Amino acid sequence: MQKIPPSTSRGRILTPLGIGIALSLLGDQTLYVVLADPNIAAQAGISSAMVGIVLGINRLTRLFSNSPAGFLYDRFNRRTLMILSLALGSLSTLFYALAEGATLLLIGRVLWGIAWSGIWIGANSIAFDISSDDNRGIISGRLQMWFFLGAMISSLAAGFFTDFLGYHGGLRLSAGLTFLGMLIWLFFLPETRITIFASPSAHPTKPIKSVFPWRTTLAAALPLFLLRFVVAGVLNATTILWLSQFFETGFSLKGFFLPLATLTGIFSALRVLLSMISAPFAGSLSDRFQHRWWVMTLAHFASAAGLWYMAQPSLLPAVGGALLVTISAGGIQALVPAIIGDNIPNNQKSRALSTTFTIGDLGSALGPAAGLALIPLIGIQQCYQICALLYALIFIFAFWQALGEKSNPSLLY
Repeated sequence: MQKIPPSTSRGRILTPLGIGIALSLLGDQTLYVVLADPNIAAQAGISSAMVGIVLGINRLTRLFSNSPAGFLYDRFNRRTLMILSLALGSLSTLFYALAEGATLLLIGRVLWGIAWSGIWIGANSIAFDISSDDNRGIISGRLQMWFFLGAMISSLAAGFFTDFLGYHGGLRLSAGLTFLGMLIWLFFLPETRITIFASPSAHPTKPIKSVFPWRTTLAAALPLFLLRFVVAGVLNATTILWLSQFFETGFSLKGFFLPLATLTGIFSALRVLLSMISAPFAGSLSDRFQHRWWVMTLAHFASAAGLWYMAQPSLLPAVGGALLVTISAGGIQALVPAIIGDNIPNNQKSRALSTTFTIGDLGSALGPAAGLALIPLIGIQQCYQICALLYALIFIFAFWQALGEKSNPSLLY
């Protein structure tokens, strides 16, 4: 097993790791940004009714691929598994580019589901390798920052590539850039399973256990389920429809015109930029005060309020609500792995991550189809109001968890 050289810093591990993650998202984000447009769906060779299935099947795939990925990362070297996963991700994007109908596109989405299981569980396992209880929040936040940076760049690139290179041409370029990310990992990503940053005594209060800690895992997974259902599912799949309420075919000002797909990409990138900033901030805040569930409670309150404002018919309150949801989402996504890392024994961390992400992926798989099915029946505003009420319920759950965390952390689990 390759050991990290003594001169290697956390930044020198997180930087190539983050670049690869960012590049891996190009193909997936392209589909989310543009595929809900009926004209783009026609170019892909699918009907509008198939869009929700295409956007959700990779998440459904991860319900079955996350557990094997967690098993492998608990037992084998990170680096090899990560490189193979990103190579598979590049292949999946190439399949999108070549597809002229549902079959090859669906195969590509299944491959991407398998690839992302390996990429994301592996990345969080590496974050555990190089962190401790005192800095796990900020390390998790920095990893999430790279994820959000990739989503932001991919959202911008998705609209731009599609408008100027065409749907298939943009995806071909995305496949090549994802392959470049794999090469970066091949040459610059070290093995971290033996690490200079943590020792076997780093978690003396967490002895090796054989019984899987289900209560701990499920408590952390519930907020992730809702986040993935609403933000990664409903909102991502319907952003272009939500914006079309205010800008029918695009944004026009004094002869300058932004097509709707590009406008959606820019707005999605702005939202992701805020999540990129909020993730390390929330992680650092939870490190400082050692009360992750109180930060989680605040984030859910803000999300519920933001979603309610998104359902308003006026542009400014709706946009403000969307940005508030995005800020909160970044914090939630950083805190969930930190809670897992704080409370799960070292030999079960990757499996706990895979279980948590599987529950989150269930939300992601259900979200796009649910949103696209509800909107024709009740309208987009009522759909977003239902999402706000769901966040209000999880706010109550997080508040209860926070009360237990303050008095006795063991009561949580």
